[in-house]
Amino acid sequence: MENTTVAAGAVLSKVVTNTMLQGVLDEILGVLPVCIPVMITFIALRKGIAFIQSILHSA
Repeated sequence: MENTTVAAGAVLSKVVTNTMLQGVLDEILGVLPVCIPVMITFIALRKGIAFIQSILHSA
């Protein structure tokens, strides 16, 4: 089992380059300005709906 792990690591280290990882990091950083406001809006809507439901339930 250990030989398989070492062999897979050796193959990946030859295939994956620093440039490829830099490209992935650049894409993740490019998506963050879109993802963060969407996540905040989703959480706010969820909390707002829960608040309205609690008001209606208590009425």
